[in-house]
Amino acid sequence: MLRCLVVDDEDYARKGLISLLRHFEEVEVVGEASNGYEAISKNKELVPDLIFLDIRMPQMSGLEVADIIMKEKGRTVIVFTTAYDEFAIKAFEVNAVDYLLKPISRSRLGQTIEKILRLNKEENQWHIKEIEEIVRELRKDQGYKSTKIYINEKDKIIVLNHSDIVYISSLDGYAYIITTKGNFKSRITLNSLEEQLDYPNFFRVHRSYLVNLDFIESIIPWYNATYALELTGVKEKIPVSRSKLNEFKDIMKI
Repeated sequence: MLRCLVVDDEDYARKGLISLLRHFEEVEVVGEASNGYEAISKNKELVPDLIFLDIRMPQMSGLEVADIIMKEKGRTVIVFTTAYDEFAIKAFEVNAVDYLLKPISRSRLGQTIEKILRLNKEENQWHIKEIEEIVRELRKDQGYKSTKIYINEKDKIIVLNHSDIVYISSLDGYAYIITTKGNFKSRITLNSLEEQLDYPNFFRVHRSYLVNLDFIESIIPWYNATYALELTGVKEKIPVSRSKLNEFKDIMKI
C-alpha cells in the first residue's frame, strides 16, 4: 500500500487528483496540502511513501519543497504535477523522473503508480538522486530563480532572504549560515547552497567559506600572499584561498 500526500494550491486540482487516486486500491491518500509550508509539515507528520507535488505554487514552489524534503534523506518518492510546456517536460524525460501533466488522466496516473510500485529500496535511493537533478535542471531550463533559502529548524522552517546572508561556513558536515537576522545551522551542503545563491554576489572564497561580497568592509593582506576579509558585524576574518585568489581579484577589480 502506497501512503500518499497530495500537494496543490488549487483546490479543484487537488480534489480532482484525490478523486482519481481512489480508483487505485494500492494507494491510500493520507493527507493533502495547499502550499509548500503545509506540505513540509505534513511530510514530517505523516511520513508518506509518495508525494504528488505541484510545481507552481505561491510563496514556496514545488521545487523548493522538493529541495527540503530530499535533504531530509527520507525514502519518500516525489512525482511532480505540472502544466509546464514541452520544453520542461523533456527535462523530466531525459532524467527518467516521472511527472503528471495537467489535466491528469486516470490511465496516465495508473502508469505512474505501477512504476512506483516496482521501485525497490535501492531504486528508491536512485530516485532521490534523480529528483535532486531534475530540480536543478528545471531551475536552469525555466530561468527559475528564488531569492530565498529555506532552513529546517526543529518544528519550523526558517526563510532567509539572500540579501540577509553575510557568509556561510562548512564544518563537520554542517553549514553555518551567518545572517543579519541571526545564525543558523543546517545539513544542507555548501555546494548546494552555492548553487542556490547568485554568483558573483556570493563567491566561494575558500572550500569552507561562501561570502556575500556586499558585506566586505576591508581586504587584508594575509599569509602566503593571500587575503583575509573583514565582514560587516563579523569578528572572524574569512580567508581567501590561493586557488580562488585570482578569480577573487578579478571580481573585486583589485
